[in-house]
Amino acid sequence: MNQLQRAIEHLLLAAGASRAMLQLRRDGGDFAIAAEAVQHDQSQIRQYGSQAAGGTFPDPRRLESGLPIIVESGVGAQMLAPLEREGRLIGAISLQHRPGAREWSARDQDALRDTQAKVLGLLDTDGHPAADELRSAAIQAVLDRVRLVLDAQRCTFRQPVQEAFAFPVTFESRDAQVRSLLGDFTIVQTGQPVIVKLLAERAQVIQEDCASASRDPLFHKMLGHYGGMRAQMVTPYIVGDELKGVLSVHELRHTRVWTPDEKRWAAEAAALVGAITTLP
Repeated sequence: MNQLQRAIEHLLLAAGASRAMLQLRRDGGDFAIAAEAVQHDQSQIRQYGSQAAGGTFPDPRRLESGLPIIVESGVGAQMLAPLEREGRLIGAISLQHRPGAREWSARDQDALRDTQAKVLGLLDTDGHPAADELRSAAIQAVLDRVRLVLDAQRCTFRQPVQEAFAFPVTFESRDAQVRSLLGDFTIVQTGQPVIVKLLAERAQVIQEDCASASRDPLFHKMLGHYGGMRAQMVTPYIVGDELKGVLSVHELRHTRVWTPDEKRWAAEAAALVGAITTLP
């Protein structure tokens, strides 16, 4: 997984904010979103544009004054931290809280400063060691292939990489119009019926009609947030006694009877992606 993305996700959870975002300056002088994480039912700006943040798009050029951190509170509280190299602004990290006002604590500001230092360190080493890039490319290729062969709208792989959140999405393949779950922390996985079943049975969970699979309100909130998901296959990757990963295939258009071959594709893909993630 992209280390910059993971750093921004950690910041979001540490501060309990609604959005954390990293923007980096491009050659043309504008600032592009390099990593983003959201919760509290927020949509990602990198997918839906500035309207996802109520029309307020953090502009790093406000930091050209050299101020180390700008703290704002009130309607739509936010903090911005500059990223500078040799006196030049190369990017910014922003934290936002919506809706309503918020006072940012000293701990929140420390978390932002820690992430600022972490990101600068990653950028100084390009943030992408060759082995990590190769692993990520291999995993992405597997997920893309599974989604296309199975004619699904989204395929994700989750890992236990954040102490404050169980099994976030670390890789995904999806149709362009489908909500991205990478960096989306609105739906807490702990206690979700599928995760409970996975942990109890250590076997693939097949749902041909998600709406009838559980009456749990949190489960139905998840279905809606994930785009009105209608059917899914969820396959665990287990090492010893530990659940190390979860591969999911999502059907958003209609209920679906998954064939034995499709189940086998998901199972073999989970084993392959899991093995790649554990390579030294």
